[in-house]
Order: sequence, then structure tokens, then C-alpha cells
Amino acid sequence: MTTRAMTAHAVDPAVPVRAAAVPPTLAHRVLSLLAVVVLFQGLPTLLRDEAVSRVYLSVGFGLLYGALLLLAVLVATARGDRGLRRLDAAVLGAAVVRLALQTAYAVNSSAQPYHDDEGALVTTAARSFASGGHVYGAHFTGVAELFHVGTTPLMDGSSADTFGYPPLSVLLNAPFTAHGLVPLPTWLPVAGLWCVGSLVAAALLMFRRLPAPLRPAATVLLFAVIWMFPYAREGYPVFLTLPFLVVVLAGWSRIGAGGRLGRAGILSAGCLGVADAAHQLAWFLTVFLLVGVLLLLRGEQGYWRPALAVTGRYVGVAAGVFLVLNLPFLLRDGRAWGSGVLTVLTQHASPQGLGPVDISLWLTSGSGAPGMYSAAAAAALLATLAAFVVWPARLAPALALLPWPAFFLSTRSTETYFVLLAPLWVVALACNERALFATAWSWRPAPLRRHAVRLALPPLLVAPALVLLLVAILTPPPLRLTATGSGPHAPHGTRLTGLDRITATVRNTGGRPLRPAFATSVTAWLDLDWRIVSGPRTVPPHGSAVYVLRRIGAPLTPNPAGPTLLTILTDDPMTLTNATVRLPAGR
Repeated sequence: MTTRAMTAHAVDPAVPVRAAAVPPTLAHRVLSLLAVVVLFQGLPTLLRDEAVSRVYLSVGFGLLYGALLLLAVLVATARGDRGLRRLDAAVLGAAVVRLALQTAYAVNSSAQPYHDDEGALVTTAARSFASGGHVYGAHFTGVAELFHVGTTPLMDGSSADTFGYPPLSVLLNAPFTAHGLVPLPTWLPVAGLWCVGSLVAAALLMFRRLPAPLRPAATVLLFAVIWMFPYAREGYPVFLTLPFLVVVLAGWSRIGAGGRLGRAGILSAGCLGVADAAHQLAWFLTVFLLVGVLLLLRGEQGYWRPALAVTGRYVGVAAGVFLVLNLPFLLRDGRAWGSGVLTVLTQHASPQGLGPVDISLWLTSGSGAPGMYSAAAAAALLATLAAFVVWPARLAPALALLPWPAFFLSTRSTETYFVLLAPLWVVALACNERALFATAWSWRPAPLRRHAVRLALPPLLVAPALVLLLVAILTPPPLRLTATGSGPHAPHGTRLTGLDRITATVRNTGGRPLRPAFATSVTAWLDLDWRIVSGPRTVPPHGSAVYVLRRIGAPLTPNPAGPTLLTILTDDPMTLTNATVRLPAGR
């Protein structure tokens, strides 16, 4: 009897067979191989696109393709952990080369430097700063025309034309503008290049700090996730926070250990201050980080005074760095600086995203209280922070992820809040020992010492956010809307091929005058390229008005698979009203 037959004969099919545990080296090898595989994404298309126009890029993509094939074979056949670690570094190097080729592919003198408004606003603000002008409080009205980009629409029908981020991106870009120390060609997306460089720096730091078997995750998350490069290429300032937050989160559980900050703690605090000076998303993470550090130190020291003292020194260093970076703008722009750095949080931008706000945008007639979506997000954020104080040992491993689920409820629940900082989730999880969290101090007043109360606490914490969310969804809009569209027709019939005129009848059932701004939608994006050619400035309380709208530019192609929606936005008070545009019968 053969060995295979003996083995088959010995196994009783009635007895369940337990899967063998995956050896650590095999798990490391599979993750390394995955890092190679995901780098193949898009390479054939990039190679073919440049096969004639820019041969050097085509050759570069071709060589990279061959190198990845070789690396895949070497990873699969490598002997031992040492060989895999060296190959991981080689794969990371290939990823950096791939990013450089992608950047060269996307940047050239015949293309617009940006396709979105973030990098355009950063560049315009940097030019103003370098020439001695203001950054905060200044309206850069020509950004859309100068850079040929769309801008963020606001609830009053206007567009965001002010710089609304902390100033690090301006400081980094100002030297390379026309009035800077090293002026570069205007077609170079300097803001985007800084963000691409930040990706590389974050990857190198993440690779260095992660445990060896998990290092391929740096390659996967920062170079192979398809949305990373496009956002970085457009100069979105949140990428400037990544390398600094990697340093902060990689050892956050050891900040102030033993009652001393030490050089590592001071470095961490400095990096946190720089990150806070780059983008507001870092502010939310900062709150959770400081609470986590304080709870860990309180558990270690046993008393509040030393824990507060060390945490206070950490906050002082971070705040000092933040203030130094902001000081030139605080002195130059005065009070406008404060409102300027809060712009992204306070401006009434039009709703957009992947969350409950879509109910009011697409599924109902609108909402009379869309601001309650953001209020629900704020309530959820506070509830998450309270839960962290009550259960720090359980939630501390997810510290870098805790602030972001609340943003799912906001009026602009875009994917940028959820996924651009995803590499930090892995860093915080993998670079901090879970055993350290067990000693964290947890808030346990007398009622919370009862098991039944602790079980009831999560629903109680979530309840305010849910109530506010229901208010946003169920509050009817004060406007009633009917709309009829028209436009050019095909030569051989009455089928509507483009929508360039809409007649809207609006009735205000509320007690306040409302100033409407109009938009259409055939997808998940609002199209505000409509101007009012006739109709009053406001709809009076309990009154009606008829508006005639004309599209700016080419006619809008109606939705072939469903309705074309007309949306009315108002800012004071904030309301959102939807109605289907009635099209000619031939449609």
C-alpha cells in the first residue's frame, strides 16, 4: 500500500480535521507576495499609453513590470526570514520607482497642474504669502478660471474661494512660487509633489517601525491602494500629516513612561504639532491621543498630578511647535487667522458623501434641517470619546480609527475622512503592545460598577446622535418644488438629448424668506452650473415664485437610467429640497 493510500485509509471522514496553524514565515511570505501582486495594478495601461509619446516612460514601466515578476518568484522561493526582509525592502524600492514613474506620467508642461481645488488653493495662497499678501481672510476669486478646476460649492450657491487649512502647505510651497527663493515653472504641481514625497516618507517610516513580518503592509497601503496617488497628486494637505503621525502613533503607548518625556516623547510632541499645522483631521486624532496618553499615565503613576504634569509637558511642546508654524500668519492676518484655520469645519459646504445624508439627497424630497447631520456627527464623536474613557483597555488598540466613524453621519461624509489615514490604523495597532493598555485608568463611578449599567451604556451614548440623525431625515423641507426641463432635440424626433433650460415653481411653506440656489444631479454629484435668468432673489414666507434657469456651458445630458433631479439649497436657514425634472413626452 502506498503512503498516500495509507494516509487516506487512516483518516476517518466522520472526524473533523482541524486546519493546521499557518506558520509565521508562511504568513510573512504571503503578505510579501501580496505586496508584489498589488503593484501590478495599472502598469499595462500606463505602459501602452506611453508606448509612442514618451518612450522613456514606456521603457521604465516595462522594466518595472519585469522586475516585479522576478521579485514575485524570489519571494515565493526565499529561504528564511532574513531573505524575506531583504526582499521586502526591494519591493518597497520598486514601489517608490513605480510612484516616481506615475508622477512623471501625470506631470508635464502640456497638462494642467491640478484637476481639483485643494492644490490650486494651496498654490494661490502660497503665491500671496510669498508676495507679501494675506493668506487667511483673502478671497481668491480667480482660482477656478486660472487652474481650470471645480471648487467646493456652498449652500448659498457660491463657491469656496478662501484658504481653509492650517499653514504648513503654504510654508512648503511659498519658496517655489514666482516671488519665492527658488521659482519653479507654473505647470509643476509643487503642492502635489510635496504630498507625493510625504507618501514616500511615511512609507519608509512605517516600514522601519512595523514588525518585520508586517512591513509589506507599508507598500500595500501607501503605494498600491488606488486612491492614494490621485489624491496626493492633487496636493491634498492631509498627506503632509502622514509621516509625522506615523512617528507619533508608532509608540504612543510609551509616551511619558516612567514619568519622563525623554527625547522620544519630545520628538513625538514636535511631530504632533507639525501634523496639526498641516490639516484639521489631525486635530481630531490629537484629542483621542492626548486622552489615551493621560489614561495610560494615570494607570501607571497611580495619581492624577504626575500624569497631568507629563501630559501637560507633551501638550506644551506640541502647542509650541504649532504656534511657531502659525505665528507668521497670526501676525500678518490677525483675527482672520482664527476663522481661517477653522473654515473647513465651519463653512456651509453643500452635502456630499457616502452616508445617511444620501437619504435626503436622493431618496426623499429633502430636509429642513440638514445641519443636524453634522450635529449628529459631533454627538457621535463625543460618544466615542466617552466610550474611550470608560473602556480604554478595549478601545486603545483602535485609537487611530476611533475619530472617523462619526464622520459617516456628517453632511460631507466623503471617503477622505475614512481611508486616506488608513495606514495609521495599522501603525497604531501593530506598533503598540496590547499588554500596556491593560493598565490604563478607566472611569468607574458607582453606577458603572454594575454590569447591567455598563451593558446599557453604549445605546445611551449613541442615542443623542441617533435622535439628531432622525431629526435631519424626518424634518420636511419648507420649500415645495415642481420643475420642467427643455433643451435642444435630435433632428429626427422629439427625444431630449440635452437639458439647458429648467422652469421651476417654488412655494415657501415656512415663515422665513429663503434665498434659493439651484443644482441638478444625474449622478451622486451636484451640478451647480445653472444661473437664474428670471425670478426673485428670495421666496417670501408663505409665498411662491417662478424661476427660469439656464445652464452655463454645454447642455446637461439627462439621466438615461432614471430621473434627473433638481435640488434647491438655502443657507440661512440651511435647507435641502429635491424634485424630479419633468421632461418632454418624447423623452
